Amino acid sequence: MMEGTRVLRLPSRSLVLDRCLVMGILNRTTDSFYDQGAYRRLDAAMDRVRRMIADGADIVDIGAERAGPGRAVPEQEEIALVVETVERIRSESDVPLSVDTIKPEVARAAMTAGADIINSIGGMEAGMRKVAAQTGAAVVVMHIQGTPRVANPTPVYRDVVGEVRSFLERRARECIAESIAPDGIIIDPGPGFGKTAEHDRAIIRHLADFTALPYPVLLAASRKGFIGDVLGNSPSDRLPGSLAVAAWGVMQGVRIIRTHDVTATLQACRMTEAVMNAQP
Repeated sequence: MMEGTRVLRLPSRSLVLDRCLVMGILNRTTDSFYDQGAYRRLDAAMDRVRRMIADGADIVDIGAERAGPGRAVPEQEEIALVVETVERIRSESDVPLSVDTIKPEVARAAMTAGADIINSIGGMEAGMRKVAAQTGAAVVVMHIQGTPRVANPTPVYRDVVGEVRSFLERRARECIAESIAPDGIIIDPGPGFGKTAEHDRAIIRHLADFTALPYPVLLAASRKGFIGDVLGNSPSDRLPGSLAVAAWGVMQGVRIIRTHDVTATLQACRMTEAVMNAQP
């Protein structure tokens, strides 16, 4: 391992962050902005997981409720969907698993079933921090302005980069104070959550302000609205824009890219790293 290489501590192992990892998205919702319910059935979900693993996904991120406005999934229904997915994957693979939820009890159930990371758009609030500390989970601390799953069309910042960075630093300190291991914390500036497209572009432009912090940065920009705002296209046509953002993220020191498109993103990351590391 190279001196200074970061390591992400998971409950039963560690991941060496000597390259950018790829987190593949599995949505078991009926109303995902991109998948539109394609993986609601467990057999379809497992086919996708197997494909992502074969394509080189380092982490699989499982969600059963849409992150944006939409149908609220009852807690017990979400638990059932997440737990059956985690258990089924665990029967076949030891791939690191992340659970994407804003409900602490869903996160707890997923961790009990064998997940490794809690990835909550709620910003790791007190209830979620308690679950993470009790279960030994690694966590993704994401910034959001406003309330999860509620539209915020007119967010206001004086300094979006500075304010987001300050929030992430403060919340990471709170996690550590509540017995979450410092080397189990990932930060995510949260493009698309309580930000305009202009705010999102500023965040992406200044990713180095976040990668300078002592926590690995996760970039979750795959097929999001700010890409469509620039290119004038729909989610189905945003792969090239997503890959451009991913490559820029790697250049700025991002350690995890969350994506709908594992193969293309992995190749973009490896090619970017190869150019960055080329010797004269």
